[in-house]
Amino acid sequence: MRTRSSILTAALLMGSAAVIAAQEPAAPAPASGQAAAAPAVVPASPLLGFVDVGYRGESLTGDEARYNRFRDLRPGPFLSRFRVQKETDGWFLRGQANNVGYRDQEFSAAFENIGRLKASFDWTQIPLFISNETRSLYTDTGNGVLVVDDAIQRAIQAGTLSATNAGLLAQPYEIRSQRNVGRANLTYTVNRDIDFKLDVKNTVRNGHNLMSFGLGNSPGLSPAVEIGAPVEDRTTDLGGHFEYANARASASIGYRGSWYDNSIPTVRFDNPLRIDSISAGTAVGQAVLWPSNTSFAVDLSGSYKLPGRSRASATFSVGRWNQDETLAPATVNPALVAPPLERSSAQARADIASVLLNVSSRPAKDLLLTGRYRYYDYSNKTARFESLALVGDWALGTAILENEPTSFSRGTLDLDASFTPLRYLTVGAGFAREDADRTFRIFEKTSEDTVRLILDSTGNDYVTLRTKYEYSKRIGSGFDGALLAEVGEQSGTRHFDIANRKRSRVTTMLAVTPAAWLSLNGALGTGHDDFYETGFGLRDNKNRTWSAGFDVVAATTATLGMNYGYEKYTALQYSRTATPPPSPQFDDPTRDWWTDSNDTVRTVSASLDMLRTFPKTDIRLSYDLSDGKATYLYTLPANQTVTTTALAQLAPVKNELGAGRADLQYFVRANVAIGLAYWYEAYRVEDISLNSTTINRLAPVNASTGAFANTIYSGYLYRPYTVHTVWMKVSYLW
Repeated sequence: MRTRSSILTAALLMGSAAVIAAQEPAAPAPASGQAAAAPAVVPASPLLGFVDVGYRGESLTGDEARYNRFRDLRPGPFLSRFRVQKETDGWFLRGQANNVGYRDQEFSAAFENIGRLKASFDWTQIPLFISNETRSLYTDTGNGVLVVDDAIQRAIQAGTLSATNAGLLAQPYEIRSQRNVGRANLTYTVNRDIDFKLDVKNTVRNGHNLMSFGLGNSPGLSPAVEIGAPVEDRTTDLGGHFEYANARASASIGYRGSWYDNSIPTVRFDNPLRIDSISAGTAVGQAVLWPSNTSFAVDLSGSYKLPGRSRASATFSVGRWNQDETLAPATVNPALVAPPLERSSAQARADIASVLLNVSSRPAKDLLLTGRYRYYDYSNKTARFESLALVGDWALGTAILENEPTSFSRGTLDLDASFTPLRYLTVGAGFAREDADRTFRIFEKTSEDTVRLILDSTGNDYVTLRTKYEYSKRIGSGFDGALLAEVGEQSGTRHFDIANRKRSRVTTMLAVTPAAWLSLNGALGTGHDDFYETGFGLRDNKNRTWSAGFDVVAATTATLGMNYGYEKYTALQYSRTATPPPSPQFDDPTRDWWTDSNDTVRTVSASLDMLRTFPKTDIRLSYDLSDGKATYLYTLPANQTVTTTALAQLAPVKNELGAGRADLQYFVRANVAIGLAYWYEAYRVEDISLNSTTINRLAPVNASTGAFANTIYSGYLYRPYTVHTVWMKVSYLW
């Protein structure tokens, strides 16, 4: 809709300019025998503007929060698509605003002193509406502290308040947050070859976010709670660059910095079930949120034109990340003795370095060679420290915990060659090599080789074809099985992001234009990831996609388009249900089980635009549908010993989003239009976890004991919605 709105705005602006030009008196022709007068100085263009004003009505049933998740389409009057601009021979000024007065409003302005200065500013609000159907026993008292009424805690602890009645005391509340983003950009041209660029971005976020926190591991005494955690943070980004460029070379030196400040680094919350802390159950818990941190980098880049139709470029960057927030104690339970900390703050630091080298050359008219090397190094310089572990909720243990300052580096070499033997045919081949080095991972190093082939046919008026085949193989080295044993994992476990893997992919895109009024398009893709040495974990992953569509242009005023897409993703994951050593279960293959997952997505899109097919009238119709389904099939070996009953399969997960649009606009005058629009949107969802069947109470109760279960929920669900929206508007251009 935004693309179409921009097209309409441009058309109206051009139409207004034509009207203004038509109203200018024609210059008299010079008398016979007289020399033509010198051209008159073109006057500055008038102030031009465009605005939509109107009223939006809505009929909504279901989940309002999901419908307005990242937008604000509440009913009421609106002022949108406001544009104003002024241009002279020496400067240009533009301002615009969207959805003024709503939570997703946008404002921007731009100024250009032609050839000398460019400046722009924009301010955007981004809402995040999570739920308006949640309930809570907590009250936010500020500074990250959430409390439950003492009387409720005391009554539940004493057993005089039942779980059901406690849930009835919860108060409804909305979980939402707001992100406000301001950005300013400045480009100053010192002379023909030198520019100075400055950009500043400030992001402020306030509100609440849905989170789950644990209070220990004593069911019935220390549950997990799902609450709206307060959020209040700010991120400031600053960048500045000096750039030099001429016909042969370019160079740039710059600085980038980022400062993140979290005003609520920890959340402290009451245990609804207890008012008195004991070793097996605390009355209060604490969770650590994102720590404040800073980062900076200095970069240098340049390019140079070489002989033989070649060019080389390079970019170098070095920087540092810092985080020195106060370390939180291992427990805030006053009935326990927290392990002592070696230092009071994180003292976390990482040095960052990156390199990008690129060379391209066309030694012959039909031959193109390119080479690229990328290197990135994340060197974690955080000091090591150790602390004693807690044993559950009860006592200080003897095990030693230590931090793992993870580092990694990655280097990638890409080489490509393409040859055009015929006018509309290009064939090519490429090779890539990636080497990665990591710390505290079961493979210290991995290397991956990739070969690719391409076949393209472009440039003619009738057929466009792009085809690519890729095959890669990743191999790990320096396997450290002790890291798996340390956390009680099977020796055959592999992590999919570094495991040995073979990958093959083919993609094809085809567009055919048999006539000027008809265009056909199609795409096909298939891929397979084979984790050929993985025992437990992701072992196989396949995907297949295809799409087909057409566009028809009739009588230059009507356009019809349709497209259908299909995606399918399958995966096999293997596991074993077993107690760690020395239990004999650990090596018992009859306790294996595996999951076959199957995700499919079908998409349909259709549109019909009739622009002035009828006098003074524009009509736009569109419909989009996305229909997804995921199934999980759990399987056991024939001689399994995990269960003596039939394995219970889960119902498929389904979600469907359909949206229809009808937009009618009638031009009363060349610069005035009245419009009527109807939007329909429907979301349907069936999920195995967050639905009214599985979470039918605020605080689930253990059926056998009557006590609270291990999690106290907020009431957040996956819920459907249906919305009918009508827009009535007037568009005016001056």
